[in-house]
Amino acid sequence: MDEEVLVVESEEGFIFNLPFSLYKRLAAEADLEREGVHPRVVRDMFGNKRTLLRTDRNKGLEIRAWLSLVVSEKHNSYFITEVEELKAQK
Repeated sequence: MDEEVLVVESEEGFIFNLPFSLYKRLAAEADLEREGVHPRVVRDMFGNKRTLLRTDRNKGLEIRAWLSLVVSEKHNSYFITEVEELKAQK
């Protein structure tokens, strides 16, 4: 079963919701905590471990590019959904 990588872009930065297995691979290649990115591990509605990452804009662009490369080249079991945050008009 394919697993979703959710990327939410806002004015302040990015939020990533990715499978824990993919996060472990990302963490092995980059020291995110040293760079100020602190993961939060949660469980989805099926009990699977997922990782939430909140980043600033620059770090988010780096992670998004890395995810695009890894998912397209090596992992057919993941797919990426990208959305932008919308602000309500007053």
